[in-house]
Amino acid sequence: MESQRIGDNCEVYLRLRVVRAEGIDDPYLYPYVDNRDYGVLLWISPGEECRTRRVKGFPNPVWNANGTIFLKEYPNIHTFLNLEVLRFRSVNDPGTSNGVAIVGRARIPLPREFNCEKVGCFPLVRADYKEEDYKVEGDITLCMELKRRK
Repeated sequence: MESQRIGDNCEVYLRLRVVRAEGIDDPYLYPYVDNRDYGVLLWISPGEECRTRRVKGFPNPVWNANGTIFLKEYPNIHTFLNLEVLRFRSVNDPGTSNGVAIVGRARIPLPREFNCEKVGCFPLVRADYKEEDYKVEGDITLCMELKRRK
């Protein structure tokens, strides 16, 4: 990914740590799920996605993954971190042909101040195929810090 130079030749970037998810794929609600490999897909700009590694988790996967996302157009366009928690090898889920199912999504506002860490447990929403709607189910813990480098 490229970074944009703003002002006095500064690069703006987001330092990110994806810690864990909890309350996804409750074994009592989803007894048909036998393979529980998870990963997280993250992006700020569409088409510039990052991924965590795949981990086994039953029912609470832990990644402790660190990364950096450069913000080409901060603050004009970049305002949210988007993420999806994915389950791999999920052949029993409706609508999946490649074995990957989205078990939770979040859209989290980026920190507004530089060098101030935003740490939190953020709710995940999930498609509810029975109700043809979305429901809050589980959460993801992560840390974000907006940085500037000259």
